[in-house]
Amino acid sequence: MHSMRAAMLSMCICLCAVYVQAAERPNIILITIDTFRADRIGYYGNPRDTSPALDAFAREGVFFRQAFSSSGWTTPGLISILTSLYAPTHAVDIRGRRLDPRVETLPDVLRPAGYRAPDIFFLTEIPNFDHLGFEPYGRRQELLFQGDEIFFNWLENEAQGSTSPFFLYYHYRDLHLPYDPGPGYDELYLDEAFAAPLDAIAALKRFIAYEKMELVKRNVMITRGDMDFAARDSSWVRALYDAEIRRLDDLFFARLRRVLRETGLGENTIVVVSADHGEALVDRELVGHISTFKEGYFYDEVTRIPLIMWMPGRLPAGRVVEEQVQCIDIMPTLLQLVDVEAPLALQGESLLPLIDGDPAWQPRTLYFESSDAGYTANPEEYQRRFLALRTPEWKLIHDVAGKRYELYNVRVDPYEVNNLWSRENAVGDSLANRLHEWNLYAHQAAYRSAEEEDNGAASAVEVAVGPPEIFFPANGDTLHYQGAEHEIRLHWSGAERAQYAIEYVVGEGAYHLSGEITERSSRPVYGPFQAGFWNSLVLYNPWKFRVYRTDRPEEKSDWVTFHLAPSAGQGEPSWNAAMMVPMLLAGSADLKNLSVGLVLGLADLWGWVLSFSAADLSACALVAVLLIAVSQPAYARLGIVRARAWAGALAYIALVYSTIPLLPDVWALLREYTQGAIRHLGIVVVVVGGVALLIRLTARLGREWWRYLALVAIAALYAHLLGEFARFPAERLHLVEYGFMGYVLLRALRCDIHPPWSYLVAWLAAVLVGVGDECIQWVLPQRYFEVKDIQLNAVSAALGLMVTWLAHGSREARGHVV
Repeated sequence: MHSMRAAMLSMCICLCAVYVQAAERPNIILITIDTFRADRIGYYGNPRDTSPALDAFAREGVFFRQAFSSSGWTTPGLISILTSLYAPTHAVDIRGRRLDPRVETLPDVLRPAGYRAPDIFFLTEIPNFDHLGFEPYGRRQELLFQGDEIFFNWLENEAQGSTSPFFLYYHYRDLHLPYDPGPGYDELYLDEAFAAPLDAIAALKRFIAYEKMELVKRNVMITRGDMDFAARDSSWVRALYDAEIRRLDDLFFARLRRVLRETGLGENTIVVVSADHGEALVDRELVGHISTFKEGYFYDEVTRIPLIMWMPGRLPAGRVVEEQVQCIDIMPTLLQLVDVEAPLALQGESLLPLIDGDPAWQPRTLYFESSDAGYTANPEEYQRRFLALRTPEWKLIHDVAGKRYELYNVRVDPYEVNNLWSRENAVGDSLANRLHEWNLYAHQAAYRSAEEEDNGAASAVEVAVGPPEIFFPANGDTLHYQGAEHEIRLHWSGAERAQYAIEYVVGEGAYHLSGEITERSSRPVYGPFQAGFWNSLVLYNPWKFRVYRTDRPEEKSDWVTFHLAPSAGQGEPSWNAAMMVPMLLAGSADLKNLSVGLVLGLADLWGWVLSFSAADLSACALVAVLLIAVSQPAYARLGIVRARAWAGALAYIALVYSTIPLLPDVWALLREYTQGAIRHLGIVVVVVGGVALLIRLTARLGREWWRYLALVAIAALYAHLLGEFARFPAERLHLVEYGFMGYVLLRALRCDIHPPWSYLVAWLAAVLVGVGDECIQWVLPQRYFEVKDIQLNAVSAALGLMVTWLAHGSREARGHVV
């Protein structure tokens, strides 16, 4: 009895000690900003005054100039912050995967030490962010969808009156695409972005950028080829993004500073500001990050993130750290600051020795990992992995599936333009070995996902035999938004507590996703959803899924397709106008696929012709005869040569214009038939046509060798343009299409205008036809007016006319007609 009393007394003393120690510990506010690019902060060096309140935190605290994420998209970046584990180790690096419950997160470690850790994270319901260790917050559903009110309401009303410290984690989401700063901020920096000596020129620049701006201001994803961005677009894209940062600063960080001051919380609170990843703002002609442009991408603009630590009286004010650090270092740093023992499994290091100037600190090597398209990847893209390593001097990027390396000296080439892999063999091989060793280590230390751990548990539950039957939603349903409390509740037959897999195929075009997630119930619940988040889900219509027991994969339910209707007042989702543009990117293929696909396409065309009835063909023939009869007088007045030349030119222009609405569908079909090899068609046409032209010209050019040299120069220019537009197959055909346009117009004009004026007029006419081409695309749905295409048409026409002049110049000098 005495020993039991002693044990109870000892336990009470320990609990009291923990309580007293907890009461003395500082509060922690950890804020992550979605898609926050570090160099757009004023304190980092942005000349625009984008972040005065955040800059004040940086001046009064510690600013890390070279902080990096562990990945290039949201899920692995945030999970690494909250676990201090690399992406391959925490294993939540694909859509639908859950964190292993054995992983000790920052809330898991702080709560036993006396910290309150309320769940105000808007992504908690998504499987990727399960098992984070936050405690339920009673007003979460009431406040979650009122912007930042859940964060400030908790600080102003819940943080007071308690002797326990708190850990408050908040993820700000409104910096993500689309870049639409809203009233009061939309025009904040645009005048500067479109500045020109004359107002008319500034207005023209705005007009040229209008459709691209609408795309950027409306769409969550913009993949390469949806719209072509160039360096000249970076000024207005960054103006919109900077305006969003200023809005963030005014409405969030300025208010946070006021709340900390007025409540007195600032006297004993650590504030950490960071991000999940950065953002490409027209760097490498892309806007967004891995999940939004769907490419494996590990350049610094996407991996570099802000990192600011603020704690007056403990952290030195104005300290700027130049050494590179990583997001996995945040958790151990916070635990050391509040004197809580860190778990042994953490892979990051506390940054306090670096902050305090410990001479024993050694430069760090940083490691990164991602799938090919981040959250939006399909199963094939999940298998395509990208790894990267960064030392203070070198950056190595490894496309594992493509067996391709990129090596950059980031000290002398900070924009990562000059790939040195083929020249710096010793450095490249050494870094590659280190990267592979890390990858092996990170995967050996990996936790099994919750799905894998529970796999097979369902087999012990007795359920009815046969595939599940989906009760809700029914096939063809349209689900309507019903307010911030609205949830989507799926329901199918089978044991309520069992392991199920949901196969899904959602969306179209750039918004297409497919994959599989697991659930442990036949009645899973998703949500609740706020209006903005719901409308982002609407972009992925239609939603199609089926279900099966993981222990009975052969018994799958029927597919069910449903739609989500936009919330009231939102109208139709804006993605339809931008994302139905056919994806012009395709995988590599060979000449066989191209030939077979073109034959299949011609067979389709022949089948379409044969589908016309005899009456239709007779009517067409009659119309043709009538047109010939009506045009006969004009034909006679113009003369045979002139009439044929102009008839050919006008017929070609009509063909180009009339096929513009059809080309997306035709191109998509040919891409399917050729298994992607259609991307080579422009190159094949140019090469084959060039060789044929050269053979034909050999007899004409005779001994005028300078003409051969000129043709070689033109061929080199063609090759450059082919390479420049290698990612956009349809644009390669512009080189042929408008090169020939220049020739047919010259042939018609040459009947009345002599050289050299006929060449100049033919080129101007071809340019005007190209402008008309773009204007037609402007009025068509899912198409865009692009000045870049007009430029390409003009260059193509000029090249075609130059070839014509070289081929016929000597004959013209002798009086021959082109």
